[in-house]
Amino acid sequence: MPLISRVINNKSSLITIVVCFLLFTHNYSRAEKPTAETSVQTIALFKDRAMVSINGKKAKIINRGQTYLGVKLIESNTDQAIVEVNGKREILTLNGTILLSSSLAAKPLNNANAVVQLWADSNGFFQSRGMINGRSLKFLVDTGANLVVLNSQQADRIQLDYKNGRRAMATTASGQAQMYLVEIDNISFETIELNNILVGVIVGAYPTTPLLGMSFLKKVDMKRSGDLMELKKRF
Repeated sequence: MPLISRVINNKSSLITIVVCFLLFTHNYSRAEKPTAETSVQTIALFKDRAMVSINGKKAKIINRGQTYLGVKLIESNTDQAIVEVNGKREILTLNGTILLSSSLAAKPLNNANAVVQLWADSNGFFQSRGMINGRSLKFLVDTGANLVVLNSQQADRIQLDYKNGRRAMATTASGQAQMYLVEIDNISFETIELNNILVGVIVGAYPTTPLLGMSFLKKVDMKRSGDLMELKKRF
C-alpha cells in the first residue's frame, strides 16, 4: 500500500493532522485579526488639513478626504477636526486624543491611565480644552498660578455658583481684585479627570483665558521636552 494511503487510513494519524490544521488556522486568524481600536491624536489643525498621530506612530499631515492608516479626515479648521474610522465619526480639538472602535462608539482614553500630550502654540503657551462640572472651557496651562483660575464672566457663562464661596483678594496685572474660592466637584483637562479641585473666580475680565493652575497640576506628573508637554494622572 502506498505511504500516503497508509497515513490516511490510519485513524490516529488523521485525527492528528486535523487537530494540527485547526490549531494552525486558529493561530493564523488571531495573528491577522486587526486591532479593535484606533487611537487618534491631533497635533496641529489647519483649514482642510490636520496633523495627526495614529496609534502612537509618527505624526503625519493628511488632507480633507484623505485616509491614513484607516483614519479619514472629513473636515478640519483651526479649532477642530472631524475624523472617521469604520464609518464612525468623532470631533477632535487641538491636542485631543480619542479611541475609535470598530464595534463601539468613539470614547476617550481610560482616565485611570490618562496621558495628555500638548504642543506649544506660536506664542509658546500650552492650551487645550477641558470641563468644569461638565461645562466646556479652553484652559491655558500655568504653573505660576496657585489655583485653577477663571474670571467671573466665564464662571457666569458656565453657570458656576461661586458667590457663596470664600472671599479673598487676587493680584492681577491691573492691581488687586476680589476673588471667590470654591471647591469644584469635577474638572477634566482632555482625558485627565480630577475631583474636588480648588478654583479661584476673579471678579472682572481677568484672566482672559482660564488658567489651569497648581491646584490641578500638583495631582499630575508633568514632563516637557522642547515644544512638547506631557501630563499624566498620578492615581
